[in-house]
Amino acid sequence: MSQQTPKSTAGNEMPSYWDDQQVDHFITSEAHTKKKTPEQFKETHVDIDRVYAENLTPLGVSGEFVTQEDVLNAITASSLDDPNRIFILRGEPGSGKSQLCEWTKYQINGYGEDDEGIEDRVALHVSRSQTRMDQILDILTEPLDVDTDVRNIDDLDPDDAAAAIVEYLRGIWSTEHLSDEEIRELTEARGDKSDLREIFAKNIREYQEALESRDENPDFNLLTRTDYRDLRLQLSFGNKLTENKDVFYSVLKNEAHEYLSRNLVGDFKELLQEYSQRYQDQGIRPTLICEDLTTFSVLKEQLLDHIFELGSSSFDIVLGWTIGWEQDNINDALARADAATYMKGRSEGYLTMTDENGEAYFLDDDASVALARSYLNAIKRNSDVEGAPEKVEEAFDDIYPFNERFIHVAYRQLNDEGSNRKTPRLLLLRVVKHCLKSSWPPYEAMKSNSFVDTPTFEIDMKYDQIYQDVSRWYGVPVDEGIGVKVGILETFDIDLPDSDKAPVKGEYVVFERGRGSAVIEKIKNPPTPEHDVDEDEETDEGAEDEGESEESETDTETDEEEEVEVIDEPEFTEEERERQQQFQEFQDWVTSGEEYPSSDTLHDGAVATLERWHEPTRLSNPNASTRSAGGIYYARGDSIPVSIQGDQQRQASIDIELEWGPEHADLYTSMLEYGLFDVFDPQTTDFDQLRAWADTNVAQFKHEMREEIENCLPSELDIEKTLALAQCFLINSARGVEFEDGGIPPDLVFEEYDSNQSYGKPVSEHFDRDSAFGQAFSDLTMSSSDISDLIEGIFLLKKNVVDYERLSEARREISNDPQAHVDAALMIDTADLADAYKIGTTRNKANTKLSSLLDRISDYAAELDRLTIEEDASHIQEALEPVERWYDSSHTVDDLAEWFETLYECAGAVDVPIKPSYENAYETLTESPEEVKLSAFIDDVEQFQNMEDTTGMTLIARLHDFARSQHEQDAWDIYEAFDSLIEDLQEKDHATGADLEHRIKQLSEYSDYEQKRQKILSVTEDL
Repeated sequence: MSQQTPKSTAGNEMPSYWDDQQVDHFITSEAHTKKKTPEQFKETHVDIDRVYAENLTPLGVSGEFVTQEDVLNAITASSLDDPNRIFILRGEPGSGKSQLCEWTKYQINGYGEDDEGIEDRVALHVSRSQTRMDQILDILTEPLDVDTDVRNIDDLDPDDAAAAIVEYLRGIWSTEHLSDEEIRELTEARGDKSDLREIFAKNIREYQEALESRDENPDFNLLTRTDYRDLRLQLSFGNKLTENKDVFYSVLKNEAHEYLSRNLVGDFKELLQEYSQRYQDQGIRPTLICEDLTTFSVLKEQLLDHIFELGSSSFDIVLGWTIGWEQDNINDALARADAATYMKGRSEGYLTMTDENGEAYFLDDDASVALARSYLNAIKRNSDVEGAPEKVEEAFDDIYPFNERFIHVAYRQLNDEGSNRKTPRLLLLRVVKHCLKSSWPPYEAMKSNSFVDTPTFEIDMKYDQIYQDVSRWYGVPVDEGIGVKVGILETFDIDLPDSDKAPVKGEYVVFERGRGSAVIEKIKNPPTPEHDVDEDEETDEGAEDEGESEESETDTETDEEEEVEVIDEPEFTEEERERQQQFQEFQDWVTSGEEYPSSDTLHDGAVATLERWHEPTRLSNPNASTRSAGGIYYARGDSIPVSIQGDQQRQASIDIELEWGPEHADLYTSMLEYGLFDVFDPQTTDFDQLRAWADTNVAQFKHEMREEIENCLPSELDIEKTLALAQCFLINSARGVEFEDGGIPPDLVFEEYDSNQSYGKPVSEHFDRDSAFGQAFSDLTMSSSDISDLIEGIFLLKKNVVDYERLSEARREISNDPQAHVDAALMIDTADLADAYKIGTTRNKANTKLSSLLDRISDYAAELDRLTIEEDASHIQEALEPVERWYDSSHTVDDLAEWFETLYECAGAVDVPIKPSYENAYETLTESPEEVKLSAFIDDVEQFQNMEDTTGMTLIARLHDFARSQHEQDAWDIYEAFDSLIEDLQEKDHATGADLEHRIKQLSEYSDYEQKRQKILSVTEDL
């Protein structure tokens, strides 16, 4: 074979064997067109042999599929004088309603002289393109030879017509529901959007414009529900119009329509009755075929009123509309709330052309090919150009420039602006005509076709793009791969690939199946896990399979001329088709970066890959095996932040990005399979490859997490030091521990915060909760469990096993200079830290924002740094004053007891009240002197006397020391009692006033008093 780079027809015109004018002639948006002769219709018609009949009474059918012949037989089963018989035909646009109606017309009326149709019957087919009143009446009366006097809506002056309708309504409206004054207000000229004249004129004008430029039939309404709402909001009796809106709206609209129709065609109901009688007189049974009810515009209300009064005339009526139209319009058209049920109950047939997804029931693979073939044959037969060589047609299954596989694939891939509608019209217009009118080969032309999703390519990605493009449309599954007929490549002037890469076998070039082909097979037969694959499991199964495959290939190698058997594959189910679509979108994205609407599938697989071996968004000790401890999680949204380049890109400040590129296809396909099937296929998944990808990306993601977090910390701190410092704050506040000497013991880092001490809670009891420090302290302690959890997650390898290497640096740095780290904590700034960073033991339980914890640590450090001896330890200074005033190193407990006894007696003698504190001190000294430990007491006193240049953490420690000393040393109470008692006695001595002095001198005990006084002075001098 040739070793040259293969040539593509891209940029070259493909061989065309048809006339573009014939393409336009045959492929139109309408089944009925004057340009198409009956014979041409006949040669392009494909039997519609799958119509769902909810009921087809004449044949006794209910809930079954019927054929076009069944429908025809049911319609024509009537007698001449039978009352109206109605057959409702529903379906999506382009689903074949018009085609079935046109075929029914030809079956009844015949195709021409050689085919006169059914005797004594006539079909009156009003197609969706015949919207003028004169056209409709001409069709109804053509066999009767009746002259009609008709005007058309598009001939009206909108303003004049609107004014006449309003005047009519003013004159005929009944006062049963509205008063004369209300009718006058309703019909008066207001010149705004609530004016009936403006409303009617606007809707007539819009309908006229729509008729000139329509793609589909416009629905005519003189008054829409939106108009009615605007109207009632502007009227003084709007509440009445609101309460009875269904009645008033329908009556008002239908009266307006009836007046307009009378002025255009006369009394339409009477005309229908007259025409029916004329046909009956001639012995003819008319079949009125209305393929789209909206065609009758202003006449549709009168038409429905008349025909559903079954005895009013003798027509067989086919009544068609687009699915969904009846939901919003049918009740108004018949002016009754249950119109749809009413119509269904009175119909002889209720037929549907499409399923709930908008797919035509009859158009399966075979019918789609037959449809394309019939139109291609008609186009080519009527084209004045040379036909394609027989060899070319044979290579393309006689439907050049397509083949059967192309049509199958294209039909399955139809995508009508995001919907799943698959109809004959779409196939003909969006595929067949699109390609025939293009100068590009179909496989190139379809790249620009927004109405058809690009199908998957099943050959190996090692092949050049041209082979991938052609094979995805023309390739058929064969035993050893994907086969493309040699004649197809030659017709498009594409060089054959090297024989060692894609051998020619029979009439096919056989390409190796790629990973995509394997995925397609799994879509048909989804994988199930045969066993749990250990994350470190290594197997040689893949290599063994490869060996077997190679051996098999060698054994089965045959002569190139061997016939290749094409494998007939069943059509996908709806679920399988959806998965195939998702896989195709993945292929388009990974190979060329195209839009990826179903990227969630790949996203889910990537997340599952990451979570198989890691907690991707958890930042903790990377060497730890425990999962019960706390960690920092990146918890934005409900899942791992995986972004898809070009689609779900950069959903977060940091993420794990999947970049497109063919080099990633194999790796990503395994992830995609998980997204499709919710399981990794243990037979084909390369777990080592997935593990390597997960390890690399999780490590990078966690590095970025740490980087973002530590960007808000000063250079002196990292996550570990910040947590260790926070724990120091907690233990310092809980029990007054200092860290300057001897470092920070490891056990202390893991100590649980508990502020309950035997001597009380000096910090919380001393600081008011509403104070700045009290608030900061309270906030920090509320985060103590988060701090504890994070410390375990960061510094433990597993339960009770400490990562001393990680912990030692933080302990050493903080203990070397605690105040420097306190100062650093003041500089923590979380303004740019994402709220996604949260704390918890699992991702789902991570509810506390990391920024909140860091702010609390920083706030506490700031308030700790503001503490001063003068303001925050004044109670210690106050307690020292009595001691400093009366203590002497020569004092003993016995001295204190003797002196206190003397003072106690003097107090009683001079009438000084004995306070409980005096009694307690005296009792301690006299009954439990051993509890007064003056040597230990004075050590405490000296510590509290030397608190200059105290830092915040030291001050907190002194608060604890003081509380502990007060709890343990009774001397504090004794010296305070001494001081208070002496002060009381001195105040008694220095009291002035004649009355007091006179009273004392008159006392018989004056001499005793004077003696006691001198004794007090003596005791105090000794002190």
